[in-house]
Amino acid sequence: MRAAQADSGRPRPVERFKPTGGALLGWTGLVCAAVAVGYCVSAVHTVTGLRVALGAVVAAVVIWLTQLRPRATAYPHHLVLQNVVRDTAIPLGAIEEVSVRQSLQVYAQDKRHVCIGIGEPLREELKRRRRHQQSLLGSSRWGEFAARAERAAPDQTAMSYPTFVVTRIEELVDEEKRSLAGRDPGRVNRAWAWPELAVLAGTGIAFVASFLI
Repeated sequence: MRAAQADSGRPRPVERFKPTGGALLGWTGLVCAAVAVGYCVSAVHTVTGLRVALGAVVAAVVIWLTQLRPRATAYPHHLVLQNVVRDTAIPLGAIEEVSVRQSLQVYAQDKRHVCIGIGEPLREELKRRRRHQQSLLGSSRWGEFAARAERAAPDQTAMSYPTFVVTRIEELVDEEKRSLAGRDPGRVNRAWAWPELAVLAGTGIAFVASFLI
């Protein structure tokens, strides 16, 4: 059973959290792979064409797994973290803390679970380091200059998408814990993405076998 299928059947998602990076690169890569396969099928009817087409298919599978598949989805009672080839279903009532740095980090049952598809942009990390440096400067003249520059910058009160992800998950966790009223929320389940692994293995074997022809 896939990790997302925590209940009988497939429950309807409450919230789908889109990936914060890699989408443009991923879709561009898939389009290029499709063009390569189409060209080989229509115009290059040779062993070399077969190899190029199979290589493009393998590349497309890898791009899908690494750039487009990783994401997070909230269901009525679980948060599912999809990574490259493994999924983690975390009971909402078991979640202790949620944060986003370079990846989404969910702490539950004394373990950290990560989703690589959601993370803060590099500029946010740089801002955080700058604020930390300002705090170290304290009330010095340089610290005062830095604070004035920060206040002079354009107002940026809009919630960033990573912050929305954390806030929304925390809301769902609070609702679930209130409904559980102290009952056991269940255990964290992890499962391999067997369909994706099968496709990757099949296309990889076919690509290698093409060199034996």
